[in-house]
Amino acid sequence: KQLRAFVASLALLLSWDLALVPRRVALRGVGCGCWGCLSNAWAEVEVKQELPLSRGRQDADFAKGMAFGMKDLFGLLPKSGPVVLEVGIGSFPNALYLGSREAPQNMDIIGVDPNEYMKQYALDNAQKAGILNSERQNSLRLVRGIAESLPVGDQVADAVICTLTLCSVKNPSKALAEIQRTLKPGGHYLFVEHVLSETNPFFATAQRLATPEHVQAADGCHFDRRTLETIQGAGFAAVDGDYFELENCGFLNPTVAGIATV
Repeated sequence: KQLRAFVASLALLLSWDLALVPRRVALRGVGCGCWGCLSNAWAEVEVKQELPLSRGRQDADFAKGMAFGMKDLFGLLPKSGPVVLEVGIGSFPNALYLGSREAPQNMDIIGVDPNEYMKQYALDNAQKAGILNSERQNSLRLVRGIAESLPVGDQVADAVICTLTLCSVKNPSKALAEIQRTLKPGGHYLFVEHVLSETNPFFATAQRLATPEHVQAADGCHFDRRTLETIQGAGFAAVDGDYFELENCGFLNPTVAGIATV
């Protein structure tokens, strides 16, 4: 339930009205709203900061749910000194939670993203979240790379975090093999991904029909992937994952989330 609260709030956070985004982003198209789809647009403009009152209250609810879910996830990490690899870090939206009081101390955070223009945004968000405050003793390394060829060594990470990223990689199976390579024995891969509907064939057909154009318009983002099945078949020692459906998130409604262990 805690993980589902985190996922629901994350997806809702990404489904803000296009009215909140400057016009030149809307004209380009921001795709499904996942971090991969937003990455190029985010590098060019700033999202408006003022929200309608109702939206502001909703945003506060999102934050509460996400913080609750991340607190549960932190229980999987060493209390001090974990190495956390985030694949598809983008502008580092998870900084808010890795910078919370519940997060481990002395973390070595490695962020990988193919878009070099996201680096400064990620650094800014890390600073705002307090991750780099001297008393936390954390480090943050941001490197350019893709999920299918992660620029880190073997068995270095206690956890890999990947939120709404596998929708846009070219080869999900190869990306998962790389995630396994980078994890220490017993390490955890935390995933949240939007997927193809498993309950509504008409909705699934609509997702399939929309995918080809969306891949071209939104940096490779697919609506029609069965990511949980791919993870389950990737050779992890254990996969604890669930399929469920959010509300009011359009093609993001069908979602999978969970934890895989090497």
